[in-house]
Amino acid sequence: MEKHQSRRLLAAALFFIAASTIYLSTEAISAHAWVDPDYGYTYHYISDLGVAKRLMIDGRAVYSPLAYVMNSGFILYGLLSMSAYLLAAPLLQQKARVLVSLVAVIQGVGNVLVGLFPGETYDYTNMHTIGAGMAIAAGNLTLILFGIYLNKHHSSTKKRLRKLAIGLGIFGLIALGMLLMNDFGYPAVFERLSVYTMTLWNYVFGIWLIRAMQRKYL
Repeated sequence: MEKHQSRRLLAAALFFIAASTIYLSTEAISAHAWVDPDYGYTYHYISDLGVAKRLMIDGRAVYSPLAYVMNSGFILYGLLSMSAYLLAAPLLQQKARVLVSLVAVIQGVGNVLVGLFPGETYDYTNMHTIGAGMAIAAGNLTLILFGIYLNKHHSSTKKRLRKLAIGLGIFGLIALGMLLMNDFGYPAVFERLSVYTMTLWNYVFGIWLIRAMQRKYL
């Protein structure tokens, strides 16, 4: 592997890992800061962590003292995850690189919009809701496409990676559908299930990529 490509893939791996680490850390820090009301992972949406005002949103009392931390996490996640996918594009079949990169950019921009426009309302026409839809739907679709079009040669481990990416993406889209239907209770749980598929994948793929480079699988 050429030095340039090796550095590019190493950067991709580090960006994948950093994206999820920042996202989960800012979520935990912001949630811990809530005292009135207390934050409930099964009750409050992730977006509630980015609301700095005392509001009632769909019956939930919301106030996030460290809203700027969560909103920074959304933005950084979007930029890092988008960059990671673009850097990892050489691992894909050439015919699909533009498509996968485009969908990855959509999810990245969606996450940035979520951070720039806090979720003070869930009107389907506001920028926060549009951004969240882009982030979650395109994010899980990126997993599916990445799994389908990941180069099939070099390592049998890739077969398991491809199946994992596709499975997580499908699971995330199903969870998103259940969230939108809101017929099963615990919508915040389904929101998290639709989001954590992506954070989990980032860790798995980032770590695998580093190990694959060390062992010269690529």
